Amino acid sequence: MLKTMLTKKLIHCLLLLLLLTQMDCTAREQGINANNISVKELSATVLNHQQVHFKPLAHPPQALKETSGLALFNNQLWSINDSGDTPTLYGLSAELNTIEHKVTLSQATNKDWESLASDEEHLYIADCGNNSGARHQFTLYQVPWQSINEAKQHTIEPSLAIVFSYLNKPAQLKKYQHNFDCEAITLVNDTMWLFSKNWENNYTDLYHVPLSEGSQSIASQATYNINGLITAADYHPKTQQLALLGYSKNRLFGHAFVWLFDVRDNKVVTTTAQYYQLPLYAQWEGIVWQNDKQLIISTEQSPLSKVMIAQLTLSLNEPNKQPF
Repeated sequence: MLKTMLTKKLIHCLLLLLLLTQMDCTAREQGINANNISVKELSATVLNHQQVHFKPLAHPPQALKETSGLALFNNQLWSINDSGDTPTLYGLSAELNTIEHKVTLSQATNKDWESLASDEEHLYIADCGNNSGARHQFTLYQVPWQSINEAKQHTIEPSLAIVFSYLNKPAQLKKYQHNFDCEAITLVNDTMWLFSKNWENNYTDLYHVPLSEGSQSIASQATYNINGLITAADYHPKTQQLALLGYSKNRLFGHAFVWLFDVRDNKVVTTTAQYYQLPLYAQWEGIVWQNDKQLIISTEQSPLSKVMIAQLTLSLNEPNKQPF
């Protein structure tokens, strides 16, 4: 009796896995997104663990258990929590295991903060999470670094709040079954790039958000077949290299990954992409360039892992070229 039940459960799991695979393949074969933009297929070099060194650094305190974005300024790492927290910025200690500074934004709400981006003058906070598909408007907050440094443990106001919406977003969407979620922004040559988290087709759409006051309607500029869910992004202006962080939609035998792209003339170069699969599968949702060879990444607490900050060191002089 027990053997029969276990056999039925195994068959059920295999059929479900086959169904999910077929659905994913069907989405890929369409080759076009909702805005009639051709999907860009990627030619990638797969990097191994000799070319990318993964090093756990610290376990931040429980106050950052939902960490969902990273920014680096004056050698201090800053982070945020996503939905469920107040609109608060957390500055970590040099050891990354305690909170050194805590700054709250007035005239702001944290519906679902998901990502940070920065330049030498400003920090940007993206309230863009939309797992449920029910949200229609999103907000990008701009805060001067000078105000953050002067505030330390106090409250400050954003210098700018940009409200945006998706131009072609349907009125009704199914939870975790749509392409209008977002957890990744980065600043590229004075333009805010937003990468979507596409639950439906495993692609990512690139949007541009103008850094000007008022309401903005944004449309997809390009679609990339990255085969997963993008959760963070960061651009290095000197090397002109873009890093995208994410994990597989399939949690059974899932994996986390980093994509590396060159950016030329404000466009992503898809023919020289590099792909690295992280040795630890977790809910990685924050990424920032520490320098031109190292990245800092963070994962929130989940059944897969504790909240963690880790470092990736790139050694790419002799790439191991493999088809992706």
